[in-house]
Amino acid sequence: MINFRQIEAFRAIMIHGSVTRAGEALHISQPAVSRLLADFEQSLGVKLFERGHGRLMPTAEAQLLYKESEVVFGGISRLNDAALSLRELRRGRIRIVSEVVYMEGFLPRLAAEYQAEHPDVQFELDTGPSASIVQWIELSWYDLGIVVLPTQQADIEIQRFQDLSAVCAVPSSHSLADRKLVSLKDLEGENFVAHIPDTAFRIHIDRAFLAAGVVPRVCIEARTQFGMCTAVKSGAGFALVDPCVVPDAVGDDIVFLECEDPVRWETAMITPRVRPSSLVCRDFMSYLYHAASSH
Repeated sequence: MINFRQIEAFRAIMIHGSVTRAGEALHISQPAVSRLLADFEQSLGVKLFERGHGRLMPTAEAQLLYKESEVVFGGISRLNDAALSLRELRRGRIRIVSEVVYMEGFLPRLAAEYQAEHPDVQFELDTGPSASIVQWIELSWYDLGIVVLPTQQADIEIQRFQDLSAVCAVPSSHSLADRKLVSLKDLEGENFVAHIPDTAFRIHIDRAFLAAGVVPRVCIEARTQFGMCTAVKSGAGFALVDPCVVPDAVGDDIVFLECEDPVRWETAMITPRVRPSSLVCRDFMSYLYHAASSH
């Protein structure tokens, strides 16, 4: 029965023209190459070389076999290249799902920056509410999820990501627009552009209003924070939003103020527990963690 080492010895003789040079190329002795060749010919039942005048002359059968071996070794070479690309984080696919706000600029921007250094890494970016994201990650539908804590108990790995404080978005024409700091009491009686009910962000914000003794006057409820900022720009009222929206929503018609009463939430990166994350996914998570502070 033929084996890979016999084929390797045969190819080395074809390429280098002699048993001696084939042995040098394979880092084995000349007798070892001769033995491999003899076993290979016996297994095939075909004579591959004519021996004469101190040289090996390949037969027609050897020439044909060598051409066939090129296909096999070409595939092995491509497989080695692919394995090297995976090990060196040059190739892979990462499926990410997060709250909508992080897909409106923040995550696509960082994915593009990462891809500039890893051009063969592909990204699939999707959105959903945190409660659903936890279920999808548990089922391994995605490789990585970004959620707002706390999350429901699930069979997932959790890595805390960012501790964030909401910023207050007001129209540039608003009486508070020239201030750098605003309290929730200052916003009492003002029209409030809010997240839709029962979302992670709305729960945190409602708790902050309750703690401050303020009852917000909700005028618009929206799912996306970019949409909320659009309503603010149009003069609908104020909004409390994640700071990641600022780079993409900033303009002459909107101002972002710090909140004197911090409205906080914490985010986490979550991955399936049923299977290990790929090398490239783990590398992107590290990149995301270190790059997030500058965004």
